[in-house]
This record gives sequence, C-alpha cells and structure tokens, in this order.
Amino acid sequence: MELGQAPVRLEDLPLITGSGRFVGDMVDVGTLHCAFVRSPVAHGRLLPPDLGGARSLPGVVAVFGAHDLGLPDMPSSPHPGAPEAAGMGQPPLARDRVRYVGEPVAVVVAETAVQAVDAAGSVWIEAEELPAVDTDSALAGEVLLFPDTGSNIAHRATIMTEGPRPAAEIEASAEVDIPRVSPVTIEPLAILARPAGSGLEVWCGHQAPAALSRQLGAMLGIDPSSIRARVPDVGGAFGTKGQFYPEYPVVAAIARRLARPTVWLQSRTEQLMCGTHGRAQHITMRVGGDRDGRIRYLAAEIVGDSGAYPCAGARVPFYTLPVIQGPYDIEHLEATATAVVTSRAPVGPYRGAGRPEAAIAIERAVDAFAQCAGLLPEEVRRRNFVDPADFPFRSHTGFIYDSGDYVAALELAIDTADMARWRQLRAERRAGGGDPIGIGIGSFIERAGGSAGSGEYGRVEISQDGGVVVRTGSTPAGQGHRTVWSQIAAGVFSVPTEEVTVYAGDTGEVAGGVGSFASRSTQLGGSAILRTAIEVRARARAVAAGMLEASEADLVLVDGGFGVAGSPGTTVTLAEVAAEAAATGVELAAEEMYTGATLTFPFGTYVAVVEVERETGEVGLLSLVAVDDCGNVLNPMIVEGQVHGSVMQGIGEALLEEVVYNADGQPINANLAGYLVPTATQPLPLIARRTTTPAPGNPLGVKGTGEAGCIGAPPAILNAAHDALRDDGVTSLDFPLTPARVWEAIRSAR
Repeated sequence: MELGQAPVRLEDLPLITGSGRFVGDMVDVGTLHCAFVRSPVAHGRLLPPDLGGARSLPGVVAVFGAHDLGLPDMPSSPHPGAPEAAGMGQPPLARDRVRYVGEPVAVVVAETAVQAVDAAGSVWIEAEELPAVDTDSALAGEVLLFPDTGSNIAHRATIMTEGPRPAAEIEASAEVDIPRVSPVTIEPLAILARPAGSGLEVWCGHQAPAALSRQLGAMLGIDPSSIRARVPDVGGAFGTKGQFYPEYPVVAAIARRLARPTVWLQSRTEQLMCGTHGRAQHITMRVGGDRDGRIRYLAAEIVGDSGAYPCAGARVPFYTLPVIQGPYDIEHLEATATAVVTSRAPVGPYRGAGRPEAAIAIERAVDAFAQCAGLLPEEVRRRNFVDPADFPFRSHTGFIYDSGDYVAALELAIDTADMARWRQLRAERRAGGGDPIGIGIGSFIERAGGSAGSGEYGRVEISQDGGVVVRTGSTPAGQGHRTVWSQIAAGVFSVPTEEVTVYAGDTGEVAGGVGSFASRSTQLGGSAILRTAIEVRARARAVAAGMLEASEADLVLVDGGFGVAGSPGTTVTLAEVAAEAAATGVELAAEEMYTGATLTFPFGTYVAVVEVERETGEVGLLSLVAVDDCGNVLNPMIVEGQVHGSVMQGIGEALLEEVVYNADGQPINANLAGYLVPTATQPLPLIARRTTTPAPGNPLGVKGTGEAGCIGAPPAILNAAHDALRDDGVTSLDFPLTPARVWEAIRSAR
C-alpha cells in the first residue's frame, strides 16, 4: 500500500460495531469507584468539611479530604521560566480556599458508582464567600485569588519590532471577545488505577502516557518507571486529554492506599462545569497602512482567562502571541499577551490552542482595514501575504514559516466558492430588502509540531515470523494513527498494512516518547517510523544479499521479501531473513528519538456565506469552502476526516457554543440542554479542497492538519456575518453568533 492512498482504516471495525474498549470497559468486579465532593461557590475560605456522615453510608469504603491524602500541590505552568505564577499551584483537593465552582474538596470511595455518588451528595461544603473574579476584575487586582502573590497576573510577554511605528494613511481597529468553550468529547475524562507490585498500572484516555507516568510519580513520590500508563480506545481528546487533572493523583493515591483497583469516570455535568475549558481570550487589534491596501503595522493586546489555576491553559495566550501576525508580511509589530487567574474553571489547550484566537483577531482587523481603504477583502490579503519567493520567512515573532503559497490557496477558495455569484445575490438582496447575505474570508497559518526542537520516539523491528512491528510515542485518540503508521512501514517493506503490528499508548511496550498534540504526530512520529524502518530495511537487505549470494544493489523488494533483479524465482522472505539474522547475530531493529523535524506552518483560506434573518437574528450557513495546505498527504481519507471534524467544531464555536457564568461565578449551562454543540443533523454545506506545498523540514514533507477547520472556519463566518449586516449599521459582533445576540446587535444599531 503506497502512501497517498486511502485504505480502509484498520481501527474502525471495533469502533463502529460497538466493541471498542474504553477506560470504562476495563472496570472489573471489585473495583472501587470515586465520586468527588466539589465546591458550590466560586471563591471562598473553606471551612473544614464534615465527612463523618458519608463514611457511615452503605457501600462507602473511605472518604478523604486534602489532609488525609497529603498530596503536594500540582505545579503551575503558564510559561517556562514565568516567575509570576509561583505559589499558584492547585492542590488536588482544596485545603483552605476554593477558587471555582466544581473544585474538588473531598472524595468518596465506594463499592459501586451509585453508592459513591449518593454518599458524595450527602457531604455539605461550607465556605465564607469572597467576591468572584472575572477577567476585568483580575486585571484591576482589587480581589486576589492568591493573596500572597500580590497579583492575579500569571504571566505577561511582549513582542516589539525595533524602531518607531510607521506612519499610516489609514487605520482600523477590531476587538474580539472569544468566549469559553467546552471540548465536549464523546467520552469524558476517565482514569483507572490498579496496584501492581510496588507501583501502579494506570488506564487513562491520555494523549501523552509517558508524561502521565512522570507526573503521577512526582505527585506520589515514587519512581515513574513503576507506573505503567496504558491508553485504550479514546472517545475524543482535542487537547483536553493531554493535561494533568487533580482527580488523577487522587485516584492513584487511593489505589495505593487501599490496595485495590480504583476508578473515576467523569460525568457530563462535571465536564461542562469544571473540566478544563478552551479559548477564553479578549483581543484588541489595531492596524495601519496605506490607502492602496498595504498594511504597515499591527498592534495587538491579548488577554487570556486562565481560570483559577495557571496550569497548561495559561500558556495558550502565548501560543496566540507568536502567530498573531498571521500569513502577512507586515513591517512593524507590537503585541502583548497577558494571562490572568479568575474564579472560574481552569482553561486548557483545545483543538488549535491559540491559533484560532489569533486567526479570528487578525482576520477581523484585515477586513476592517479593507473597509476603511475601500478595497475588497481579498485584494488586501493579496497585497500583504508573504510572497512565495520569501520562504523560509522569519516573522517578527521569531518563527520561521517553512513554505507556502498563500495566494494560491486564496484564489482556489474564491473560485471554488463562486464568490462573484454570491456577491451578485447579496446585491440583489440588499436592493430588494430581503434578509441579507454576507461573504467572509478567513486566511490563516498554523504552527504545527509543538515546541521547537521537540521530538518523538519510533522503533521498527522485524519479528521472527517476518512481521513488521512498529512502536511509537505518538498516542492515538481516533485520528487513524494505526492505519497511517502501518502505511508508512508497509511501504518501506512492501508488505500489506494488515501485516504491520503497531504498539502505542503503553509505557510498558514503548520505551519513550512524547505524545499526540499540536498536530505533531505525523511530522514527528511518522518521520521517526519512516527513518527507523529504512534503517531496518538496509540491515535486512544486507542479510538477504548474503543469503542470495548477490550484491545489495541488485536486490529488490518482492511481496514481503527480497529478490534478485532479473531472476524472478530467486527470493527470500522476511521470515527467512529474520531467522538468518538471528543465527548470525544481526539485530533487525532500530529506534530513535527523532528531533530533526522543524516546525511546520500549515495554511489555508476559508470562504463562508451566511444569511441573517433580521426578525430573529438567526445566522444560517449557506456555504463554506475550505482550502487547506498540509504539505504531502499520506492518506487523503484521514485528512478529509480531520477537516470535516475540525470544521464542525469551528462552526459550533462560531454559532452555538459558550460556557456562561453569572456575576457570582456560577456556571449556568453545565448540561447539553444549555450548552449547544453541532450534531449529526447540523447541515454542513462544506466543499473541501487542497493545495500542496511540501514541508522541507521532515522526510515525509508533511504538515499538521487536525486543527485547520477550527482555525479557518470561525473568522470566515464572523466576517461573513459582519458583511451581511454592514448596511444595518452593525459594527461589532461576538461569538457565538446566537439569534439573541445578533438580534440585539441589529436592534441596537437601528
């Protein structure tokens, strides 16, 4: 099976027939169940909870508070080397103060899940309430979540181009409020810990099992190598399952304390109320330039709501900051990012993690500038895109964009969308007084690969029966890794993909690795597999040459073995080669932590067409064209699936999704009746196209693609809504574009 083809996914049969194995399916008879007692207030001084009554209820084995388990605080990590967040770590169970609704205070352990939940409901949590803290009050600093730190700022960073701001003939501004959203995975969080000798076997739907072992080891004070982290099938991750949650060390500590398997399965309400949320940024943009459409400067102020504890989510504004320039070659940049703590659930990386926020902000600003200049939005983009001849291109933020042709993606999107026809219809609607139509463009770049210089583990070996075995640190969560890794290895050895065995998501089977996030898996994990497979093939070829008494240069791959060119009957199988290698002491295996890949910068342009019903404010998506460039495509079907899925999430963020808090910091829509997400009945008028600009920095020439739709769709839809309502005097719209919000904007503009 050659790369670039789309075989049937090897993972799918058990998943679509209901025989997949998730954490909840691993629970055996005799496993203890955990239910957490959570804070009912957003901010307060915690009074000692009375846990005695719950301990006497049927089925209850134990009830623990913070002082019973004695676990250390989880480290804060807003940014490497950030001093501001010292002292802002989260205790796994709250001790003296609670800082968000749903923060774990105690845990009930019982023989069944029902008994645990019932007993947890009997525990009354009391706290002396303190004022809730939102983003504005956090910046004002009148109420401190961590009084000893003297500030609610977790971290702040600035990027400034040397020299004065250039003079501008015209200026435009844009302000976008990107709300909290919840990564509504089909399977919420889950962890099962089983005692195993002096350590643990931990089943968890995690994106980075090696990191999970290290984090649990640090919290429990034991050797991480004694913790085997295993990842079964995962019901969606999207970044939310790459984080370390307070419930994880609690469950692991209980399993060790009680010497029994212990499980926690997060409920949907818990996920929406106090699971990590995404986005939550407010960005103010100002651009200035010439009347001919050339942008000379960009100034940006990014404020990120980290939630109560600056864990992984506090880094996200600093993922926005480096890509705030977008796909544009702009002379001067001034940008500041600030992460603050608030009395709300922690924020974490969510599909795109900072890149959607940057694209929304810069694309609104570019459209506003185009309007001030009296130019078409696409014309301003053409005049400011990085020129293909300038790659590799160093942005003002220090990143090196590897390759691209942004104009080609724009032109393909415009042509595919038939923009001229839609503009004609828009003019007819405006002239006739009907409900308006709007057309919006969203052009973007994405940073893929995680941190610069990070790597991924790969090992390939030929087993004694001639099978090809792959071990990788990249951990699947539904993306189709097994299929693509098998394609890579099968192509190297000329065997069917079904004859490749892949081990991933198990620290007992995989010697190292990082994990799957930031669209890094193929460019790092796939490259590691390719390189080690080629090395093993070279060793096998040398053994086969001796067996066939031929020159290595004369050998060719023949159906899972080697033959001599021009001698059809002269062949040896991989099994025969493996036997000879074992007899002569040749190891047919190779491994490496591949760090050679540079960051890649996938890009694209999306064009959205919306219709706005003036009487109700409802925004209907009429058309969405998505043009993406992710470099070489190894499996077109999987790439298309990633685009479809991320586009649906992008549509949800644009039109439906928002975690809403009241003034007291109480979440008011922590259920799927109040928190709306796209469903299978949601119309998806999507046309997906691709351009191909290979990545020069990895041997596969690939770039990430799993987050593109979340990045490109929202700004295109937002710009389309503004375009539709321009003649109504509407100048500012925020996500989500709900009927009530849009109707109010129309009413206020009249």
